[in-house]
Amino acid sequence: MSLLAVAACVRILSTKIAGLPFDAIRMRGPLRETIDPGPIIVSDPFGGANNVAYPSRRVGFGQLMVSLLLRGNAYCLVLARDALGRPTRLQVLHPDRVRCGWDPKGSGQRVYQVNRKTVPTEDIVHLMGMSHPEAATGMSLIAYARNAISLGLAAEEFGGRFFGNGAHMSGILEVPGDLDKERARALKESFTASHAGLQNAHAIGVLSGGAQFKPISVSPEDAQFLGTRAAQNLDIAMLFGVPPHMLGQVDRTTSWGTGIEQQSLGFLRYTLEAWTGLFEDAWSAMLPRPHVAMFDLDALLRTDTAGRFAVYTQARTAGIMTQDEIRARENLPPLPDGKGADINAPLNSSASPKADGADPGAATAKSDAASGMEP
Repeated sequence: MSLLAVAACVRILSTKIAGLPFDAIRMRGPLRETIDPGPIIVSDPFGGANNVAYPSRRVGFGQLMVSLLLRGNAYCLVLARDALGRPTRLQVLHPDRVRCGWDPKGSGQRVYQVNRKTVPTEDIVHLMGMSHPEAATGMSLIAYARNAISLGLAAEEFGGRFFGNGAHMSGILEVPGDLDKERARALKESFTASHAGLQNAHAIGVLSGGAQFKPISVSPEDAQFLGTRAAQNLDIAMLFGVPPHMLGQVDRTTSWGTGIEQQSLGFLRYTLEAWTGLFEDAWSAMLPRPHVAMFDLDALLRTDTAGRFAVYTQARTAGIMTQDEIRARENLPPLPDGKGADINAPLNSSASPKADGADPGAATAKSDAASGMEP
């Protein structure tokens, strides 16, 4: 996390996953039905919804994603179960506290130790990232990209030292004649105090007594320092699957599509779906069949207002969404009296202003009488 590009990628991925809606779904053949209210293990797995002493679901998922991205593994400890033995409360564990391996007795199961104490396998929820065949744990992306990340850290350290030591005024002072050690030290300290440091960058130097300043270090452009930083940022973005424009490299935007919607779609397809699948598999295993846990990824595909309403119109015309479902997408309450729940209601329909049981011809007769016309 010392490299800025790595910290940015971890922040982007962890906050995106943690902020997605997470629901329990009942599968009815090819049909899906959202369970409302959802099981406690889905809606509040860490206990923080009504108690600030525990982490919320968003915080817990964010911590799990950080563990996955930096260590390749994320672990939860089951703290409570319901009457049927299904988990209802979890605790996120630091991955460095957990040891995982294969059962030495040859059962083919993983065995876990937390703080060097054996924990029953059924009490551990293990999210594993990319791994080798027959590996008990996932691999750390940081470890396998150590060379690229080390180069980025070296570039950052070089930049910090380069600019911290005086930017463009690094070199030697040449004076006629010989100087003893004391006079040379005094001249160096005086010159450094006047010109070194960021606050003195681009300052005008004044030399006397025939002294000459000869720069000997290359400029950042000559050393392609900025180019090295950009190349390393691109490598880190490629490693984590983050679009380069999210790291500030806007010249790479076109390779991920045009427009925010296409870029978000590429980010979802090529990066986020793999991570969300790990959570969905782990949480679905804690639910009774045929229930599954799923993220609502539509939140990442929200476009501008005109684009969203065009999609809503098509969905209403095709009989896919009701008015209430569309209003829910826009964080609006449903229409009163269930008027927005009819999926077959025509697009140009409107609620009748008359009261139930009123004479439909009364309004017409009253209007005719007012205008002097005979009914």
